[in-house]
Amino acid sequence: MMNGRAMRSVLIRNNRAENGSVEHVPRSVRFDESSEEYRCLCNCFHVKTGAYLIGVVHIFMILFFLIYSLLVYFQHDGRLQDARGVKGNYVFASFLSELIGLSLGSFAVFLLFVGLSRNQALLLIPHIFIQVIAILCFAFVLVAGMVAVATDLAVFYRLVNAAPFMEHPSHSTVALDTGTMVRIYSILIVYAVSLILEVWFIIVIYNCNRYLNERSTYMKYCLAFSTPMKTLSSR
Repeated sequence: MMNGRAMRSVLIRNNRAENGSVEHVPRSVRFDESSEEYRCLCNCFHVKTGAYLIGVVHIFMILFFLIYSLLVYFQHDGRLQDARGVKGNYVFASFLSELIGLSLGSFAVFLLFVGLSRNQALLLIPHIFIQVIAILCFAFVLVAGMVAVATDLAVFYRLVNAAPFMEHPSHSTVALDTGTMVRIYSILIVYAVSLILEVWFIIVIYNCNRYLNERSTYMKYCLAFSTPMKTLSSR
């Protein structure tokens, strides 16, 4: 009961309620499952479906970066570096840090799928957090890559970690062969595309989080007034 009257829980569609006036529903719980606010990817998918697709894309991205990191790591010949007097294995350090990042990303994707399947908005927060970190990392690596290409400084090529290379202990710059430069340019393009996708994806995941929160509020409202939720989608 509210204000002495039984409130009917209705799903708002096209600014009209199927079972009553929209004025009967508190503004804070008005929920339109078909609203364009809950559409994504050029209005082709519902945000929840889009979030599932983004999770799948992230799995492929994680596998790609893992395989590429393994390739760079195993192609690196540490014995030649030791013979030249170069101390420290930057390839292993880069591989280890990337492996940790990919592990955290995999866990966040797992939580994303669990949250979507159980309609738990809270479980999407770790994924959003990891996406923010990924955006910052991609932006940082792209800047480092541009500086490396412009200056040929070895330290920036190390940060990019696109391909193993030999360096001289007394020189801060390196002259890379054409094949290595092609790999570096290629991975920088991949980083740039990944950055753009992550910015787009984080908006979708955020909207999906908002959708799940509003859906949860609506369901609690329905349960509070013992009203059948026939109009609520089974997403």
